Amino acid sequence: MSGMFEPKADGAKRREARALQEAKSRRKTRIIMISVVTVLALLFAAALLINSKYIRRTLPVLTIDGVSFTTVDYEYFFNAEYVEYMNLMSQMQGMGGLGGSLPDDNKPLSSQIYDPDTGETWADFFSEMTLRRMSMMVQLYNAAMTAGFRLTDERTAEIDENMANVRMQAESYGFPSTESFLQRMYGNSIDEKSFRSVLEFIVTAEAYSEHVRESFDYSAEDIKGYYDANKDSLDIFSYRTFVVFPEHVEPTEYPNTEEYLAAVEEKKAEANAIAVEIAAGIESEDDFLAAAMEYEVLYSDPDSTLRTMQGDRLDNDLGPWLLEETREHGDTDIIDTEQGSTVIFFVSRDNNSYQLAGMRQILIMRESIDPQEYENGEDDPAYIAAFEQANREIRERAELAYSLFVAGGETEAALIGLIEEYSADDTEGGYYDNISKYPYQSAYVSAMKVVPEIEDWLFDENREVGDSELIYTEAYGYHLLYFTGYGKQFCDLIADDKLRTDAHNAWREGLADVKPPVKHRAFVLVQL
Repeated sequence: MSGMFEPKADGAKRREARALQEAKSRRKTRIIMISVVTVLALLFAAALLINSKYIRRTLPVLTIDGVSFTTVDYEYFFNAEYVEYMNLMSQMQGMGGLGGSLPDDNKPLSSQIYDPDTGETWADFFSEMTLRRMSMMVQLYNAAMTAGFRLTDERTAEIDENMANVRMQAESYGFPSTESFLQRMYGNSIDEKSFRSVLEFIVTAEAYSEHVRESFDYSAEDIKGYYDANKDSLDIFSYRTFVVFPEHVEPTEYPNTEEYLAAVEEKKAEANAIAVEIAAGIESEDDFLAAAMEYEVLYSDPDSTLRTMQGDRLDNDLGPWLLEETREHGDTDIIDTEQGSTVIFFVSRDNNSYQLAGMRQILIMRESIDPQEYENGEDDPAYIAAFEQANREIRERAELAYSLFVAGGETEAALIGLIEEYSADDTEGGYYDNISKYPYQSAYVSAMKVVPEIEDWLFDENREVGDSELIYTEAYGYHLLYFTGYGKQFCDLIADDKLRTDAHNAWREGLADVKPPVKHRAFVLVQL
């Protein structure tokens, strides 16, 4: 019997061993399944983390010299740089400038090459611009914090107003919410709270920079001394020019370079001789205009020959002649330029020593009538009739507004009371100050030039505060004007602005350098 039971015992052991092995396999399988589920859960959680708007609004992804930025912050600056660059390049291309190539809006920037030589993508290009702008803002912000600078109530009110404008824009453009509008502009994760946070950072940096600029103090002697020392750059020069072009020389018509260049010089000499002969007959500005018109139909419009510009913008070829101290009205000369022989007539040099003007206006504009909609354009009788009818209508409306203004005592308050009903001018209160005879624009200061009809009235030597007039201009229609008074001297405004700019630039250069940006691991949240 014992022989019969020994094989059975061996089989039991084998079955037990198989059972143990199967149990181990099941445990191993369970461990593997648990591990796979855990990894999948972690990956899913990571995906949720990356796409979580809350995380993108709160988790720092970048630090610049102690200032931390979230994904939302970075995307705001990135999109702002992108829009600014695209608008600038498009404008340059539209005006015939180079402009440069532009990325495709419909493809990821990271998949488009900006520089084939280096392999730099458009994402790299805009990222570098963004980090540069953010570093500049951090430099100013840190300087403000070091100085204990805080936003004034006025600046805080500006932020409130900006937020209100954003809400109004979102509504006017038909967005379901302000947040959806902001996300369309600055990235998918931004909300009103994070947008305001970015605004406060930017406004604090810029406000402190402006505060420093305004803190510089200059006496009247400082301002006058600066202008006198730089008058060649700051004075306004008016002059007339037209070019006698040399006849074109075709290179292929000559057997070698020497003969071609000799032919070119010969044509230049012929053009110069013509210019000299023309200039000899010019004794007045009217003579110049007549000569220019006779020489080339290009100069048939009197304004086509007139140039008015500040000294620092004068052409390199013409500048030395215009800047001569003895130059006076009526001087005429021939100057060789790249284009040909330029006949030049000196009109005037203005040292900007006049007071800026201020005014209020009610603008009554005629209905826009496009001559291209008529068979013969501006000469079409139907166009002329429509134009005259539009003028009659606005004249009647202007005369009614003027009569009401007179009935109200011809005061500034009377004009302001009529603005809402009668004026097409969207300037608040129809008010303009810092009106000059030459436009001036800098980062902080501006002076505007108005149409000649209004300029002549404003700068009449007998003009007094409270004067009013109804003036017609071909460009706009009728202007009911009220003279509010004179401001500072234009030359003082320019010199003061230049002094502050120089001092402010020196201050900026003296600020502590910003440490290089540090990208955290979470920077992968940034999507380009």
